[in-house]
Amino acid sequence: MTKIQDVVIPSKGTAKYFSIKCLNLDIKKSSEATPTFYWSIQTEVTNTVNEEEVLAPGQTILEGNLSMTAEEYTLWGTDDAYVIDWALAKLGFVEIA
Repeated sequence: MTKIQDVVIPSKGTAKYFSIKCLNLDIKKSSEATPTFYWSIQTEVTNTVNEEEVLAPGQTILEGNLSMTAEEYTLWGTDDAYVIDWALAKLGFVEIA
């Protein structure tokens, strides 16, 4: 999970976490692969673990799919952080430390 600046979804809540998962990657000889991703944003909940309160992702309040172009896929390389940064930029979400 990636912590993001608050995203307010009226009638659903405030999202504080972002997640992304690669759904499929069609391998083609022509190097025209275009992966598709599932993304979601989640609220924040407080859980008690060993008598200590811990903040954690809660309910998903918005989700969807994104596809990379062949050019974007070429830039991915071996660093999966590229995918997170790419998706956050596409969706207009901002990561926080």
